[in-house]
Amino acid sequence: MGKRYEFVKATQRSPEWLELRRRGLGASDMAAVMGVSPYKTPYGLWAEKTGKVAPQKVGAAANRGVLLEDAVGVWYEQERGVKLRKSNGVVRLKTNPRFMASLDRTIAGSPGIVEIKTSASPRWSTWPVPPEVVLQTTWQMGIVGAPWCDVAALLGGLVFKVERVEFDPALWATMQAAGERFLELVDTNTPPGLEALDAMAYAEATPQATEEFAVADEAHERVLRQYQETSAELHFLEQKRDALEMVLKEAIAEKAGLTGEGWTVYWRQARPSTVTDWRALAESLQGIAPDTYGEALARFTKERAGSRRFIVRDGGLND
Repeated sequence: MGKRYEFVKATQRSPEWLELRRRGLGASDMAAVMGVSPYKTPYGLWAEKTGKVAPQKVGAAANRGVLLEDAVGVWYEQERGVKLRKSNGVVRLKTNPRFMASLDRTIAGSPGIVEIKTSASPRWSTWPVPPEVVLQTTWQMGIVGAPWCDVAALLGGLVFKVERVEFDPALWATMQAAGERFLELVDTNTPPGLEALDAMAYAEATPQATEEFAVADEAHERVLRQYQETSAELHFLEQKRDALEMVLKEAIAEKAGLTGEGWTVYWRQARPSTVTDWRALAESLQGIAPDTYGEALARFTKERAGSRRFIVRDGGLND
């Protein structure tokens, strides 16, 4: 029986690799599709796939992971006495080419695969393997037909660990169904339900296009009243919290903090820092070298889209 997947050569994070990922669902997308990702909501992923928002920029943690990936791979080889192989491309399911994955490592002479992680997240203390990583590895195993995946992790405090995730056919079937439903939402430009965490992505995906006002129905009237009541309660609680904080600060005074039975409060002085007054520097440059100033100003000045502000006011439009 032939392989269930096909291999497409594409270097990770290259333009070709990114375009492949945009058109389909990769293993790291599936936690968001399933609604368990701590980093991205279904709407946020949908907005990226439909091009309504720019993909999230790779952060320092991801860059650190790329730098340390080879070291963790070498440690795994030494620990298990095996030879790992890099996969410089994308594997995708023949029956559904939009289901794809980028494998960190395969194992020479073994049906298993290896996923490499570097993390300082406390989630690794809560679970042997966090749920989003279980979904990621299950997606990879389902595409290539692997019976298991070893998660080789370098955790905060320079702790190495290996946890094996066994393939779960029932979970794989559930994920495929969820993936198909999600891609249908992408293809039909139908957004998933919004969550509170979607505020920034929704604002970017839905810029103001008219000066007209929508008209509220009864449901919106109820939501507005709840919003105002919640805002008032939150304001009161914030004032109460700030007053309690001042009592503790008064007890600390010039000291570093306050300690009690099983708790500690810190109120430390931050170290001095240097701050450059760039406006004053620019004005000085303008007087000394006006031509250079003009060239630099033109080069480094660019338009930034205005943000949308959410404001609730009493009274109608003409009040």
